[in-house]
Amino acid sequence: MIKRIRPVIRVARNEGEVRRHMRLALSVRPEEFELRGGWIPVVDVYETGTDLIVETELPGLTARDMVVSLSASRIEIKGVKKVAAVSASPRYLRLEREYGAFQRSVALPCAVVPDKARAVLENGVLSVIIRKMRGTRDRDIVVKIQKTEDRSGGHDG
Repeated sequence: MIKRIRPVIRVARNEGEVRRHMRLALSVRPEEFELRGGWIPVVDVYETGTDLIVETELPGLTARDMVVSLSASRIEIKGVKKVAAVSASPRYLRLEREYGAFQRSVALPCAVVPDKARAVLENGVLSVIIRKMRGTRDRDIVVKIQKTEDRSGGHDG
């Protein structure tokens, strides 16, 4: 019998589990968020002057094995990592690599232009380069409060 030895549990896995349990508790379509034995790739997000770069470790995968979805505020990377083909009836002595379905969704720290994104897969690292939206610096906005009669041109009540 093969005993799978899992690598050290990463913070990302814990974060994903917390989100999954929160969604289950709130009954928000839990079937969308459950991986059923999948794995969660690690992600780095950093920025340059004009771009936001999201790098994900996906060793052994090709572009056909994954899908990248992007909105103005979120990136989602999902796919399947298939078990490597080995000779007939191998006798594993250690099995630590993870296989199966994966999904990683990350909120982006600033507004981006999804149409300007490009992705490169090289040496098992997927790099998604996304153009940051101009003029969207975080700033406080003072919202003017109107009097009731100023709202809709003279409603009496």
